[in-house]
Amino acid sequence: MYRVLDNLVELSEGAKVMNKVIKFIQINFYKGKYLEALLDFLINEKPDLIAMQEVSSGCVNFCEDKTVDLFELIKEKLGFEGIFNKDFEILEPKGTFGNAVFSRFKIVDKNVLTLKEPMELPFKKLNDESFSPFIPRHLLDATVDFDDKQIHAISWHGTWTAPPTDTDETLRQANLVAGYLKSLNEPFILGGDLNATPQSKTVGIVNSVANNLMMNSSVLETTNLKIHKIAPRGFLVDYIFTSDHFKLKKLTVPQITVSDHLPIVAELEI
Repeated sequence: MYRVLDNLVELSEGAKVMNKVIKFIQINFYKGKYLEALLDFLINEKPDLIAMQEVSSGCVNFCEDKTVDLFELIKEKLGFEGIFNKDFEILEPKGTFGNAVFSRFKIVDKNVLTLKEPMELPFKKLNDESFSPFIPRHLLDATVDFDDKQIHAISWHGTWTAPPTDTDETLRQANLVAGYLKSLNEPFILGGDLNATPQSKTVGIVNSVANNLMMNSSVLETTNLKIHKIAPRGFLVDYIFTSDHFKLKKLTVPQITVSDHLPIVAELEI
């Protein structure tokens, strides 16, 4: 079940230590709008861990099937373990929206950092763009068993602003996330759609406690210019952050349409 790539590293005294490589994917799911294309991409990429936002069910879905629970469907199709937590729920007709983490490894614990309380949402608010900045948010943390270690695989969806802008609310939530990451004793990898640019104070707060893999990359945008509602201008708003336990081996942002965001694929050595 475990898919771990091994690399032997020579030590000065002649001993050898085994380094492990994890493939981590960050993707905003866009409520399943391009479900089949995204599933094909994930199956072909063979990731170990996935952080996903805008995971939906029922009437919230953008795919044709308005009854399916997309979190459960992805788990089944990938054969992964997973955890999900909702930001909001619609009771009539039924539907949910939230974050998920999927893992090829065993998930041994789950924690939710509430950034803004979840709510029951009236159906009429579902497509009301004026409500977008007020949607509840949270950080979802899955603790996974990896070899002889435990690792936190984390998914976070930042509060909505368009165009991406620092606000009192984005800064408040970023400070809560930074405090949470700082409290962790084990290695962590966080994937998120932060709705914030690299130059923002919002991202800077997280940078102060974690390694931002996008900062030294050549990536300029992660919104899909063909699809995203704030096109034609593109923004870098999706990120992978890690603790100091990881070394980046490879990072790519495939230019494919699997969402209104582009996926981020990182290979990390621990």
